[in-house]
Amino acid sequence: MTSQLRALIRVAGAAAALVACASACAQSSTYPGTGSSSSRKGDTFIGIVIGKPTYETSCGNIPGLSCANNGTSVSVTAGNMFMEYFGAELTYLNLGSADRAGGSVDARGLNLSIVGRLPLGQHFGVEGKVGPTYGRTHVNANPVAGLVNGLDTGWGIGYGVALDVHFTRGLSGSAGWEQHDFHFAGQGTSAVKNITLGLAYSF
Repeated sequence: MTSQLRALIRVAGAAAALVACASACAQSSTYPGTGSSSSRKGDTFIGIVIGKPTYETSCGNIPGLSCANNGTSVSVTAGNMFMEYFGAELTYLNLGSADRAGGSVDARGLNLSIVGRLPLGQHFGVEGKVGPTYGRTHVNANPVAGLVNGLDTGWGIGYGVALDVHFTRGLSGSAGWEQHDFHFAGQGTSAVKNITLGLAYSF
């Protein structure tokens, strides 16, 4: 079983747990509407997201050197819904690191996205986002691997989708997928994909 498949299974299980928890909250709540998934114009939100990133950068040309996506990402987000279904968010991205060519590669950055949210009943919703990402990357591979080492920076595009589960008014969880394009030394633009779990609070 590949690491990507294991990550998908974990996220699917976590998403199922979020759904079960939201259903339990809905059944036990004594205050109608506290779990509403409806976004409100003017809502401000903050959140933290962890994920399983997959780097699509080169592994070099020497067989046997380590090449694995075994890192963990952590992102922090803040934003505002300037319309009922649309808003904007600013996210600091730390996409962890991955083993590459006997060394490692890592990416960090800032993303500014337009966010669209659509409620699915009282306790669920879907959201999508797209916007520019400014990133900083570092490649540190074995010198014999044929890869260029060093730092690089630049602009790319970021986008993603997520399923939102609303527990009580203001508190929600999410399970999603996103991709950000980064510039890597000697390799040009390459994508980092990320399977995510998040927790957010709106006020």
